[in-house]
Amino acid sequence: MTTFDTPIGNVPKPGQDVHLVRWIRSADGWTSETVLCTYVACTPDAWIVDSRGQRMALARDEWSQFAF
Repeated sequence: MTTFDTPIGNVPKPGQDVHLVRWIRSADGWTSETVLCTYVACTPDAWIVDSRGQRMALARDEWSQFAF
């Protein structure tokens, strides 16, 4: 996996806590799924984050930064 040092859109700084959200369609309508994690890096296609000690790649076209 190749990561980029330059920002791609509006990304947090490495080591910063972020809250990501995605919307999932269900039989009852739409529901949200959120994850509170630490930003590591990104690629054009994925957020690279650490959540509870587990590194994950979350698809950027599915996950967005949650704004309070």
